Parts: sequence; structure tokens; C-alpha cells
Amino acid sequence: MTLPDHRGMHTVVIVGGGAAGIELATRLGKRGDLDVALVDRDASHFWKPRLHELAAGLLGDGEEAVPYLAHAQSHGYRYEPGALRGLDVEARRIDLDEVRLPMTDELILPPRSLRYDTLVLAIGSRVNDFGTPGVLAYCDMLDSPAQAIALRRKILALALRSAGDPERRIRIGIVGAGATGVELAAELHHAFDDMHRYGGLGSASKLDITLMDMAPRVLPAVDPSTSASAQRTLEDIGVDVRLGVGVDAVTPEAFHLSDGSTVPCDIRVWAAGVTGHPIVAELGVFELSKDRRIVVDERLAAKGVANVYAIGDCAYAPAGAEGASVPPTAQAAHQQAGYLADALPRALRSETVRAFVYRSKGTLVSLGERQATGELPAVPRKTPIPMRGLLAKGLYVWLQHMHRVALHGWFRALALWLADGLRNTTLPPVKLH
Repeated sequence: MTLPDHRGMHTVVIVGGGAAGIELATRLGKRGDLDVALVDRDASHFWKPRLHELAAGLLGDGEEAVPYLAHAQSHGYRYEPGALRGLDVEARRIDLDEVRLPMTDELILPPRSLRYDTLVLAIGSRVNDFGTPGVLAYCDMLDSPAQAIALRRKILALALRSAGDPERRIRIGIVGAGATGVELAAELHHAFDDMHRYGGLGSASKLDITLMDMAPRVLPAVDPSTSASAQRTLEDIGVDVRLGVGVDAVTPEAFHLSDGSTVPCDIRVWAAGVTGHPIVAELGVFELSKDRRIVVDERLAAKGVANVYAIGDCAYAPAGAEGASVPPTAQAAHQQAGYLADALPRALRSETVRAFVYRSKGTLVSLGERQATGELPAVPRKTPIPMRGLLAKGLYVWLQHMHRVALHGWFRALALWLADGLRNTTLPPVKLH
């Protein structure tokens, strides 16, 4: 596809190529009547809900990556590499950092500026350390593919060291019993079983995983029955679940908990809470929530700042009940991208634009190779419809497929699905590198 001549067109700049940003760029770029630019510091998109699989070794480097440059060429927008470092709302201009090659540090692009008519911020979020001493120094996190790959290499090194020592245990501590922490604990158990089966490394019987959270139950945002189902599955595979306890400090050897106990760990993972990126506060122009996300109105426009919108995890959007906000989830990002793809062109034509309404489609959490748990909303029932086992896992995989459809269309998404099947028949399920 040849990019159209954008001279004289309304310029929409989208900063952040996560689930919300790349879906919005794809939808707007296909129109052909807007100059759409997608800005991201990385060269490719990776769907954040699959980071735990990358960390566990169930996905190889680049398997799910979508190169922005090629995707932009195919979908009518342009890719602008670089990290946001400044915003001038009066001049309608953003400033980008210089771009260097990751391995050689060679300068590719100097600092530069981009003009916009409409700016959409979709820069995501980061894990919230809550100011806990030692978290940033001694914990791994899952905010990016690079972090997930670094964690995978540490886990593999532990598995290799334990292979020749039958007495050596592999101790992994995970703070945060939300979806990320629960899925990582389950997939690590699955991955270690596969490592033993296909690589001769230590089995899951040598794995000691401790999952910790201040909440009274795992997956606290879902129905108690779904939470209880997930906890039973984790405990059945040997995960030590410790709830109602906080972390006072982290050292190179252990988590130190608020009840006075200590959890010795070889690897410490922090997956608790969500906060906005520091850059949103440094820009100094936005109204921010307590967790440093950009406060937006019912049409996702940043409050008090003209021509700027925020979507995805970086946005603090109202959601019905007094004081409630849209959760920072992939399905919320998908809905906001779809809404804005329709609302922006309407606003440019001076048409009436309806308010954004978030509708929860339920929750699904992977618990291993053939296991998942979750729930679907039931109307008018107050109790959600429970989903368990293989059926829930099938729906979980289907959601991954639908994200591909949103980015590539049905034909290419089907081709990718078939390629996955062929790859899985010839390669080991765990990437031992």
C-alpha cells in the first residue's frame, strides 16, 4: 500500500503503540483522509497481556512482535521513532528524544519535533512500586518485552544451574495477585514441566513459587467464586499463596513482609499496581489522578488542554458510578481506540459526538496449558456467568486472535494462526535460549 499525500490534511499524532495506540492508528490510517503518525520508542508492538508468556519462555523473541514500519506502510499511517520528552500545547508541537541503535548506541535520529492538529496520548502505564524500598533495585517487572526477556534469561540460568544439583530449589517470589501475577505463576509451572520434558532441565517439582498480595483474595476485581477457583488451581500446582500481607522492603535475597516474615527468593518479580509514566507529570500541563494518570472527560479529551486526548492505561476516564474509573485493561484500551476512531472524524466534521461508555466483556485469566478461569457479564443477573477449564482457555486464546484481527484483518490473522500451529509442531514449547 502506498501512503497517501498528506499535505493539507488534518494531522493526528498518536504517542504510544500499545494496544490502544496501534489500533487507533490502524483504524484512522485506513480512512485515507487524515495524516496519521504513530510515535513509539520501540521498533515493534507487543500485546502486553502476553508478556507473562514471553517471560516464561512460552513465546520466543519476536514471535508476536508487529514491526511498526511495515505495519504503517500497510495501513496508511506513518511511524515516527522516538520517546516523548516535551509538549507545547500552544504551538501544537511535541518534542522527541534522539534515537540510537540499541546494540551500538549509534545515533540514528537527533532530537526533533512534530506538529499536530490533534494529539492522542496512549503511552500506557508502569508497575507501581508504592515507594517500597528495594523494589526498583532488586525486582524484575513486566512492563515491556525487554523486561520479560531479561526475566526469562534469569529463570533459564536458574534452571540450568539446578539441572546438575538434585537438592537445589528454584525460588521465585511474585508480588501482586492480579491477572499478571496469577498468570505468571501458573505459566512458570507449565514452562518448567515442559523444560524437563523437552530439555532435561529441572521439573516443576523443584520450583518454589510464592505469590503475595495485600488483598484478601487473588484477582480481587472479579467475583469471589472466580477468585476462589483461581486460587485452588494455583495451590494445586504448588504455588504458596500469601494474602492480606504487604511488603515492607526488598533485599537481594528476599521479600520482607509486613507480618514480620521473610520470603527468600532467587528471583523477585513485582507485579502490583499501576501508575502513570513519570513523563506525564514532567510535561506539567495535565490534570492527573492520584496514580499519575491523565484525567479525561466523557469524550476522552484531556481536561483543560485543547486538542489532546488520552486513551488506554495512561487515561483516567470516568465510568458510570460516582468516583469509578475505566480499568487499565486491554479490553478497555480496545474499546477506547474504537470509540476515538469514530469520534475524531465526527468531531472534525462538527457532528455530535456521543460520550464514551465502557462495557465490561468479562475477565479471563490463563492458568496453564489447558486451564483458564474467568467470568462473563450476565444481564440482568448480578452474578456473572463463570467460565472454567478448557472452554475458558479457548476463549482466552480467541481474544489473542481477535487482537490480531484488529491489527491485520481476518485473512492475515488466520495465516498467522496457521503459522503458529506449524511452528508448534516442529519446535519445543519452551524457548531454551
